[in-house]
Amino acid sequence: MTTFFRRKILTVLALAGFLVPFKSHAAPPKAARFSSALNWVTKSREYKAVCLQTYANAWEKVAAAAKKQKGPWAIVMDLDETVLDNSGYQRRLEMSGEAYSQESWEKWVIEEKSGLVPGAKEFIAKVRKLPSARFIFISNRYDRNTGHSQANLKKLGLSSDNDIYLLRKDRTDLKSIRRKEVLTGTGRMKKHGAFKVLAWFGDAAHDMPDDPKLKWGTQKFMMPNPVYGNWDE
Repeated sequence: MTTFFRRKILTVLALAGFLVPFKSHAAPPKAARFSSALNWVTKSREYKAVCLQTYANAWEKVAAAAKKQKGPWAIVMDLDETVLDNSGYQRRLEMSGEAYSQESWEKWVIEEKSGLVPGAKEFIAKVRKLPSARFIFISNRYDRNTGHSQANLKKLGLSSDNDIYLLRKDRTDLKSIRRKEVLTGTGRMKKHGAFKVLAWFGDAAHDMPDDPKLKWGTQKFMMPNPVYGNWDE
């Protein structure tokens, strides 16, 4: 059959109503449904309010305590979900249906795409202006990624050559070990000396010293993190 006659037949069939435009009955793709915890962190006014409130209270306590200090003092902070917001990583996991893995987490860290926890930048900027202020970051990121962590903070306007990073060497390098080094000036802190810590920040209980003399809301400040933690194991 020639092309001319094929076209004529199709035209006749269409005019007769035998041919109708194809319509797909497939349902439109659904938007990814994220967990309530992730939505609370990324969308709620309450999450932002709690973070801002915590940092505002911390600033008042630190500013008052700093006036009484004569020797070297520091603020010790966790990084992830305390200063750096990694909701983008969690969103990536939930969209792909994958679970957390060290490999995917390190890939995220290397990309240097973490955002800021509300209030963190303003708090750090104000504390830096106080005499003798130092920031020490104790994180369970591996120390092989210290450069990427510093670069991420620099992109967010938070990097300083005066900061000290104590990231873990391996899984046995507990935060409690590194906290002791800060207070005693031993190990990795030998070249810096011991520091009086005015405030500890984190998003999990193990980010803080287990010292009954340290009070919540005075020397210890907890940031909200409903997305992950030991409580979910």
